Amino acid sequence: MFARVGLLAAVVVLGGTISAPLTASFDLDGHESSLRARVTMSDGTIRRITLQGVGCAQGMCSRVRMRDSKTDGVWLDRLASVRDISQIATGPVHAVFTFKDGSSRETSITALNRVLYIGGRFWTHQLDLARVKQIEFE
Repeated sequence: MFARVGLLAAVVVLGGTISAPLTASFDLDGHESSLRARVTMSDGTIRRITLQGVGCAQGMCSRVRMRDSKTDGVWLDRLASVRDISQIATGPVHAVFTFKDGSSRETSITALNRVLYIGGRFWTHQLDLARVKQIEFE
């Protein structure tokens, strides 16, 4: 984040122009953020979203990685889908992750990463995974 702000400040100070969006679609580790997805809600409605990150109700924790109970975390840009999401009101959420390489595994998403931050460049909304039935990444 600081690298992006510093680059923007350097361009402004030098009087240059910026032709690219101010927010990058990749983080410093090379993982993609601002992921497009199709979400099937618990009531059956389908929404197209841009996933900006994950966290809890108090704030976003990560733009590129979700914490689970079985590993150190899951890179969001490696996911093809998340399905069979439990409808638990609090605590961890159980789900099946399917990865772009075709593998899948059942896991628990920690309570600190159960809220999806969706939206655009200037706004975000929170969406608790307990209200979601399935996510399919584009």
